[in-house]
Amino acid sequence: MPALRLTVFILLFCGTCGFSRSLFSLFNHCNPPEMLVGKFCAALLDNDLNGNGIVDGSDIATDTMLYNYDEDLCVTNKWEVVTRWSCRYGFSEQYGRYMYQFFDINGDGLATAADLGSVNISDAYFLKVQYTRFKNTYCGDPKNRVTPLDKLQCDEVDKLKPEDIKCT
Repeated sequence: MPALRLTVFILLFCGTCGFSRSLFSLFNHCNPPEMLVGKFCAALLDNDLNGNGIVDGSDIATDTMLYNYDEDLCVTNKWEVVTRWSCRYGFSEQYGRYMYQFFDINGDGLATAADLGSVNISDAYFLKVQYTRFKNTYCGDPKNRVTPLDKLQCDEVDKLKPEDIKCT
């Protein structure tokens, strides 16, 4: 009987055999695209929820609710952004931490509705911003090419041209 209790404890709380990770993936859409263009397109899909070709404030506000892992819809914490960007999109944890600055615009350490500005951009421009931010700003800094995942993805973005970034 103690062996059975120990096995149940390990499976439910420690997550061996990928049990808890698979449940997390099932409920939190943790199935990132393999290629970088797919990652950018997944971000576009999540940020133009009504599919009208425009990313606006209501789309972003709705998307931000998908970052909620702690049942607090009013605040998006850094770890939630890191989780979403590494799980949903397949970027490194370091890139997720980098992206948090775009959620916490006022820099108070908490991403809230007060940080959401007025946004109204085309899908094409949204993709261009994603590509440019990743290639020039993030990968342009050599310290962001250290981890194996960052190195792989930065090498991939170096081979892409803006016209390659299309979601069909």
